[in-house]
Amino acid sequence: MTELDLDTLVADLRSAAAGPEPARAVRELMTEAFRDPAAMAAAIPEFENDDEILFEDDSVSIWFVRFVPGIHVPPHDHQTTAIIGVFDGAEVNHFYQREPGRLAHKSTRRVAAGDVIALKPDGIHSVQAADGRPSLGVHVYLGPLTRIERSLFDWDSGAPTPYDEDRFEAMTRPAYK
Repeated sequence: MTELDLDTLVADLRSAAAGPEPARAVRELMTEAFRDPAAMAAAIPEFENDDEILFEDDSVSIWFVRFVPGIHVPPHDHQTTAIIGVFDGAEVNHFYQREPGRLAHKSTRRVAAGDVIALKPDGIHSVQAADGRPSLGVHVYLGPLTRIERSLFDWDSGAPTPYDEDRFEAMTRPAYK
């Protein structure tokens, strides 16, 4: 297992996000960091909350994210590029496309420990933990996620509604088996 330091990773991600090709640079850095999921797990402290902001400024938001079993978070967008790495467990991402009068499922992708994926700014996805255990990861957004106007999408009609925590909680469903 290689030694990994969270403060150094955050500083490196900040530098990558501020560079000329932020999406490519952040993805490369995340891919390298997540090659050893055990080292990443050792570098991340125990967080009480399921979402913890590790850093945020105008160019990047870096979050610790935990998805718990039995919960399926509602379809949403980020309105900025997202690079997601999982270091423990696995998350299942369901990708959607808005069509007239409905939200059409396009694909599903399991992101396991050591995997890194990128989502485009207009990508719509919902997420749940896999295998009856928590999924732990680091999510990097190329912008100030807490200040971006984002949307949640009705599970059936695909109608957008402004993203806020109360709506997010109200739209959360039990996870698929």
